[in-house]
Amino acid sequence: MSSQNVKRGEPAGRKVPWSPRVSAFIVCVLLAGSFWLLHALSREYTVRVTVPVEYTNLPAGRLIPGDLPDSLEADVRASGFTLLTLLWSSDKEAVKLDLSRARSIGGGEYAIVTNAYQYYLASGIGKDIRVVKLFPDTVVLGFEGKMEKRVPVRARMVINCAPMYRMGDSVHVIPEYVTISGPEALLERISYVETEHKEYDNVTANIDEELKLVLPEGAQVSVQPSIVRVQATIGKYTEGRFTIPLSTINVPPNVDLKTFPDKVDVIFQVPVEDYAAIKPDMFRAVADYRKAQKGSQSLEVEIVKQPLYIRHLKTEPARVDFIIRK
Repeated sequence: MSSQNVKRGEPAGRKVPWSPRVSAFIVCVLLAGSFWLLHALSREYTVRVTVPVEYTNLPAGRLIPGDLPDSLEADVRASGFTLLTLLWSSDKEAVKLDLSRARSIGGGEYAIVTNAYQYYLASGIGKDIRVVKLFPDTVVLGFEGKMEKRVPVRARMVINCAPMYRMGDSVHVIPEYVTISGPEALLERISYVETEHKEYDNVTANIDEELKLVLPEGAQVSVQPSIVRVQATIGKYTEGRFTIPLSTINVPPNVDLKTFPDKVDVIFQVPVEDYAAIKPDMFRAVADYRKAQKGSQSLEVEIVKQPLYIRHLKTEPARVDFIIRK
């Protein structure tokens, strides 16, 4: 009795010795599973895989439409072992569709029967694999005409000069025109091409840089050259101001016209290095009597003569009053 009581009182967490029967059972299960898997993989199965497509032998002067499929679906049949290798492979050989073999189906469209390429696909993915069918079974395409034309280049630039600095003139693009080529229908809608967008802040020196040209995304359009040079002259400017006489023009001989005032101020910006060369007689301001509006007693001041290298020219006042003396 006492020995039985001791066994009942053994700790609950005591490890049970590993039974040879359990080991044998596990080994049998693993062997059975292995034999079943080997048997299953030795059988043939049909699965669907995706394969890439390449188009070759494009007719001269033609373009491939942009909506053609870049892959095909293929039903292939092989043993489980072979299919596992195929499915795990990420480097599948592309099916090369020969566009010179396309046949006209009317309406300017052509067709390629993809199932005619089963043999080429099978030889590319493995000799032990049989290609049952390709989807879609026919690829329909319409060749697009190719053309060229010259278009101007627009620079997409934002130039923010430092205080007292200004851009001397407009941005120069070299070359001003480029040649684009692509589908006729698309090129008819393109009247210019732009450079990539670029911003410049606190600029104090000339800009001379190469920028890439930007084409419509996804369009089959090429451009030559694809890179242009953009140039902008940046200089330090100062403000100049002169008082000059105001002349009247186109006044009939029988009209005595008097303006108030008879002098105006011209205000402008000029490069610092050119300021000393600017003289008042380089400017001429006029008021044109023919431009007098009915019922109005004022005329606009126009500058008809000025130095070429000044900027932001204005007059004070911009309009003058006038009277006609009898």
